[in-house]
Amino acid sequence: MTEAAEILLVDDDVLIQLMVEDVVTQLGHRFTCAGDGASAREALTAGHFDLVILDRRLPDTDGLLLAQAIQAEAKSPFIVLSSLGSPDDQVLGLGLGALDYICKPVEPAVLRARIERHVAVRRAPSDEAIVAVGSRLRLNVLTRRLSVAGRTEVLSPAETRLLVCLIRALGQPLDRAGMSMAICGREWVYGDRTVDVLVSRLRRRLRGSKCGIVTVHGIGYILTEDEPAD
Repeated sequence: MTEAAEILLVDDDVLIQLMVEDVVTQLGHRFTCAGDGASAREALTAGHFDLVILDRRLPDTDGLLLAQAIQAEAKSPFIVLSSLGSPDDQVLGLGLGALDYICKPVEPAVLRARIERHVAVRRAPSDEAIVAVGSRLRLNVLTRRLSVAGRTEVLSPAETRLLVCLIRALGQPLDRAGMSMAICGREWVYGDRTVDVLVSRLRRRLRGSKCGIVTVHGIGYILTEDEPAD
């Protein structure tokens, strides 16, 4: 039997607390709840969590302001569960290190699937922890450290998922729908610029590597072993 994960919910909505607790306990994991930022910090200081589910509209803070503490101090992965669901909000959350950005309202079955997936990914065997393109770049998926052009870049979780996706499809174009599902676990919709923003960031990360991400008009993007002229 798989060992139970420790999951922390940071949300002051009682109905959300009850729903998430039900989902988490049905999955066989242990549930802890904090209703505000101060309580969340206390919980994160007291113990380690395999996953943090974070609301943004907390009584004392924007939940995203906890992101740095969650990653730097507690070293726990987190997903956002929020009613603030604009593309800009989602890009902000993913850019600050969220594994996922789930918009309220959410069906319990959908939340269950997301939690199950993220916990499983964290516990996946590490024999595929390193992905690389020859000697040009080397990515440690677990630490999110990218060795490229003689330097080390620390990627966000979303950037890591995108680069893994591109490396595994090296030389083959990927469409935005598939990339969105791989990065965020959701269908791509017209006007959603999450993929484009993350591609732009990765292009800067890859400078000097001779690898490049090329736009395939009308489709999406492709990772090549030759740095594009443009």
